[in-house]
Order: sequence, then C-alpha cells, then structure tokens
Amino acid sequence: MSKIYNWKNNIEENELNEVVQCLKNDSLVILPTETVYGLAANAFSDNACKKIFIAKGRAQDNPLIVHVSNKKMIYDIVEKPNEIEEKLIDAFMPGPFTLILNKKSCICDTATCFRKNCWYKNA
Repeated sequence: MSKIYNWKNNIEENELNEVVQCLKNDSLVILPTETVYGLAANAFSDNACKKIFIAKGRAQDNPLIVHVSNKKMIYDIVEKPNEIEEKLIDAFMPGPFTLILNKKSCICDTATCFRKNCWYKNA
C-alpha cells in the first residue's frame, strides 16, 4: 500500500495508526528527519530491517540508526548507559542527537549488522 500523509500542520490519529500497523507488519515507511527523508522499518524485526538493506542496496556491514521517541525508550532497548553517556542524554535530548550504545536483545541483529552496539538517535 502506498499512501502519502501531510502531517506538517496536524497528525491525524487514524493515519498514524495505519503507519504504525505498517511497521508492525514489517513494511517499510518513508519519513522526514531533520535533514533528509529516511527509509524506516521496525528495529525489532530482522525481516523488516533486511528490507531496508535490499531496498537501498546498503552494505551488510553498515548498521542502521535506531530512532527513539523519548528517554525512557533508550533504557528499554539498550544496556545501561555509562555516566558520560547519561550526561550527554540529559544535555542534548530531546533533540537531533546520536549516540552509539550497546543494544539489548530486543533490537534485531540485522539492524546492527550483528554488532553489540548500534546508533541511537532521538527522533
């Protein structure tokens, strides 16, 4: 299914629910970031993340960025950040800020190219 939603002024809940359902079904979505449009998938699903590598012709050793919506989500998906990482999180989030942190097993191995750490970016 291909749909375009204009959320510049208002996000319709029913449209947002459709996008969430697409992600839950391992479909890809395109979304704006602070600089470019990005191809997004469910970071908990190897099947979904593989689709990004295929669609973009992305090298299998180039990990994906995992976007988070809030500070709590960081602690749900990564091992405990160290003291310096905590200070950076507190100082720069929310905002366009990226950290490389060690993932918990809930983040699929495909997203990190089978590495223990991954890029985490506040969305």
